[in-house]
Amino acid sequence: MLFVAKAVLYFVFSLFIGTFLLYSMPVEKRPFIHMQKKWLLVCIFLIPVAAFSQVLELALGLGKDFGFWPTLNDILFSFDIGKGWFFILALSFLLFVLVYFNDVSKDRFLAKLSLFIGVMITAAVGYTSHAATLNEWGGLAAHSLHFLAVTGWTGTLLAVSWFSKDREKIPVFLKWFTPFALVCLGVTIGAGIWLMSYIVPQYYNSWMMNYGQALLIKHVLLVVVIFYALVNSIWIRRKTSDPSFSPYRWMRLESVFLLLIFIATSVMVQQEPPHDVSQTLAFQKPSRLFTAFIEKGVHAGTSVHLGPNAFTGLLAAGALLLLLAAIFCIRKSVRSLFVFLLTAGSALVLYLAVMFSVSI
Repeated sequence: MLFVAKAVLYFVFSLFIGTFLLYSMPVEKRPFIHMQKKWLLVCIFLIPVAAFSQVLELALGLGKDFGFWPTLNDILFSFDIGKGWFFILALSFLLFVLVYFNDVSKDRFLAKLSLFIGVMITAAVGYTSHAATLNEWGGLAAHSLHFLAVTGWTGTLLAVSWFSKDREKIPVFLKWFTPFALVCLGVTIGAGIWLMSYIVPQYYNSWMMNYGQALLIKHVLLVVVIFYALVNSIWIRRKTSDPSFSPYRWMRLESVFLLLIFIATSVMVQQEPPHDVSQTLAFQKPSRLFTAFIEKGVHAGTSVHLGPNAFTGLLAAGALLLLLAAIFCIRKSVRSLFVFLLTAGSALVLYLAVMFSVSI
């Protein structure tokens, strides 16, 4: 349940952040967005609903010993996660009322105000995060920055690529969106490393656990996202003068892989973060994905090492060749599904290259 709710939270939050970011821009610098008010309201409504799943999951777990309702009451009014959820609820209600009674798509001030409220919700989400329980201010800042950078980047792509058909303003849009996306990528990587210092200090060893496997898959997918970001920022900008060229399908593919990263992140939320892998292995089984590649027994005290060899080098070269083939297909305007399969195959082969490099 928590896995699905977190994926929904990331998606709807991204969509509304990206939409309000675009509404905050001058009309001449963005494509026209065909986003109906009711869908924005649905996104805003789902934010506290999806965020409540974390509270509910904790109440269901602790309530086995102390009773569900008393436990839920304690979590809501005594725990930081409960206080943070009330903050999310209050801000979401304020945002819902603001959007319901106004046309934010035509009022840049209200759009900026809505965007500011969204940033405040980001801070509230960071306040309820696992990282914030480990380091109050550092964890809050790292999680909030990471969440805001990813959702701002993804949401803008989602809004433009799926809710716009305005080709004329794509060049001027890319002119500011490309550096914006690069900044978001830099913040995402920097804040992600900061988060890992709190949650997964033993990165290689964490691959033995489900959490670490989901994190590795997330990082492999990020390589494909960077590939699409380069395609969209460099090659597509050169092709926008061609009236027969449609840039939206390649932007959509980038947004799809960002959404896959959201799914990998939501899987991580479902798992116990392995702060100390040796201690975690003492009472948890290792990941089946990991043991599928490692024949030796995994136990407490096992350490993971990377040792690339000729075979893994060939796999890495194969991943690169698949990306080059994807570039060729994009240049020839081959169907999007085929390009998606090529880049997804590249991510799979890159993952295999990493896992076949592992030894214990």
